[in-house]
Amino acid sequence: MAEHARELRTTDPAEALTDLNPLRDLLADAVIVGVGEPTRAAHEVVTQGHRVLRLLVEDLGFRVLAIQDDETAVERVNAYIRGGEEDARAALSDLWTPWRTEELLAVIEWARAFNRRHPSDPLRMVGLDPPSARVSDYRAVIEHVAGVRPDRLHDLRYHYDTIVTAHEVPEHVQHARGSHPGRPFADHARDAYDLVAALPDPGAALEKARLILDWHAGGFAGGGFDYGVTRRRSIATLTSLLRDGATKIAYWEGISFTANAARVIPAALLEPFQSVGNELRERLGGGYFSLLIAFARGDVSGLHPGQRAPDPMSGSADAMLAAAGPDRYLLDLRAPRPEPVNDWLRGPHKLRVIGGIYDAEADPEHYLTTGRLDEWFDAVLQVGAVTPTTLL
Repeated sequence: MAEHARELRTTDPAEALTDLNPLRDLLADAVIVGVGEPTRAAHEVVTQGHRVLRLLVEDLGFRVLAIQDDETAVERVNAYIRGGEEDARAALSDLWTPWRTEELLAVIEWARAFNRRHPSDPLRMVGLDPPSARVSDYRAVIEHVAGVRPDRLHDLRYHYDTIVTAHEVPEHVQHARGSHPGRPFADHARDAYDLVAALPDPGAALEKARLILDWHAGGFAGGGFDYGVTRRRSIATLTSLLRDGATKIAYWEGISFTANAARVIPAALLEPFQSVGNELRERLGGGYFSLLIAFARGDVSGLHPGQRAPDPMSGSADAMLAAAGPDRYLLDLRAPRPEPVNDWLRGPHKLRVIGGIYDAEADPEHYLTTGRLDEWFDAVLQVGAVTPTTLL
């Protein structure tokens, strides 16, 4: 594959995009591009994603950036990039922790500047997940109980002070790191809900307590996460945006969402599932383009304290891609190729995903199983060795 790899000059989003010109040609017919990341903990992966977003928006007329997060939290960010008065860091504060980084801050500052230059044709940001509990919801419930039944405040705080920590370090990650206090957070949330429900006229406080309970019960650790529901809702939103004339969409997410995968076999936590990208390919054909931003090795300690991803597992797709060209390159997986390469692409393959429970000492356990690599992805952007993202 090395003869087909096109060297890339940089991952710096402030630099010119001329080295991505070959990618621009590949994207000519796409109306949704899945910008797929194997990790959000790598600075160079995110900044190369930022460069791809610039290419899509500045050169190819894409005007929606969709991410898999709470639609109301993302609307705060959208308001900021559309010229809102809120501080940029505050606008990001309700997003999922891996998005709350200096790297994404640079993205939204660029987006705001772009919209200032193009007020009649702005970029918008859309969240694909339903509204969920926020830290402010816990505070609101606590304040209500303090006002009407201060004698129950200690019990409520016992539950909420324990489980609010999941908004910084998810419950399943606490289990993996050995820091979980023991009792399931959904049980704490249910007891808190019952406490509020027993109050006279709990009103909005009960609604927030229900949101908190649903958030904990519906997470990985709570056993209620349903990828099929997430996929169907995401597809409905994305296809509605296309119908409503929202031009073209950059779908920036993890590869288990964006890959054209009829069956994702995850490394942990979930049963096999169909990806969002696969349903988009079924609906849009070549109008959906699946891009992998790959990396070779490096420091991911910003989100995963003390962790450094080693060289890829021997025989994995990551190992082959790391050796397939220069440190940084673009590889068109749809280009004609010799039969030995075609045989290799058929797979199945192992592809590393660095999620919340990543442990470098058990690196081989963090690979999902793919089908044909050139079906999952239409092109690869390899960024080589990586450094950590920086949390805000």
